[in-house]
Amino acid sequence: MSVALTIALSVVSRSITDISVSQKEESALRAISAAEAGAEKALIAGSGSNCATGVCFPNAQFSATITTLAEGVRDYVIPVNMSSGDVGSIWLVAHDSNSNLVCNSSSPCFTGDSLKVCWGNSGASGSSSTTPAMEISVLYSDGNISTAKIARVAADSNASRRSDNQFSAAGGSCSIDARNFAFSKEITLSSLGVTTRASAASFAGPMLVRLRLIYNTDQAHMAGLSANYPGNGVLPVQGKKIESLGESGEAKRKVVVYRPYSDIPPVFDFGIFSGSSALSK
Repeated sequence: MSVALTIALSVVSRSITDISVSQKEESALRAISAAEAGAEKALIAGSGSNCATGVCFPNAQFSATITTLAEGVRDYVIPVNMSSGDVGSIWLVAHDSNSNLVCNSSSPCFTGDSLKVCWGNSGASGSSSTTPAMEISVLYSDGNISTAKIARVAADSNASRRSDNQFSAAGGSCSIDARNFAFSKEITLSSLGVTTRASAASFAGPMLVRLRLIYNTDQAHMAGLSANYPGNGVLPVQGKKIESLGESGEAKRKVVVYRPYSDIPPVFDFGIFSGSSALSK
C-alpha cells in the first residue's frame, strides 16, 4: 500500500506540474501575441491599450507607447547592429507630422560642421580580414532637393587593406550614448565640400548621413554618430520607437519596434540615373 500510494502521489504531482507548465506556456504565448498586436496597432493608430484601440483580447491585454528617436540630443546610435553592406541613416534635416522634409523654427535642422562616426563592437580586432570598415556618405543640397549631391569618405583600421582599398586611416575607440565602439572617424563637412547650414531654419545644407559597414561578414556591429562639438546644434528627430507590453495571467512580454524615417534604399547607392533618354559618361 505504501508503494502504491507513493506511485500515485508521484503521478498526481507530475500531472499537476505538467498542467502548470502548459498553462504558463499558453499565457506566455498569449502575452507575446498581445504585445505584437499592440505594436502593429500603434504603428497605425498611435499609443493605446487593450480595447481602447479597437483590438481586444479576452485573456490578454497590451499597452503600447510611442516615443521619438534622438529628440534634442547630439548623439545617436543606429538601433540595430549592421552586417557588411548594411546601411544606417542619420537625418540632419527635420520631418513634419506628415514625414515631409522641413526646416523651420518649430522643426529645426542640424547646424554645425564637425561630426564623429563610431563603429565596431568594443574589443573588435583592428587587423583581421573581418575588421569592419566604414563608408560615410553625406547627402547635401543648395536648397533644391532635385539637385542634391553626395560627398563620401571611407575609413579602415586595417593597414594592410588600405593599400588596396585606398581608404583613410580610422581612429581609435570612442563612446556614444554610454556605448563603447572600437573605431572612429572625425570629419568636417566643409572639408568634404559640404556647405554648412546658415541657420536651423534654412533647408540648404547637409541633409543626411549614411553609414555603410564593409568587410564584417562574420558578425553584425554597432554604429553611431556624435555631433557633440562646440557650436553644433542638436540632431533632429530620427523617427519613432514603439514599446508594447503584453500581459496574460502572470506572463509579461515586451516588443520594441524602431521606425526610423524612410530613406533611399541602399541599392540605389550604386545605380545610375539620367534625367533624359540618353546616358552619357
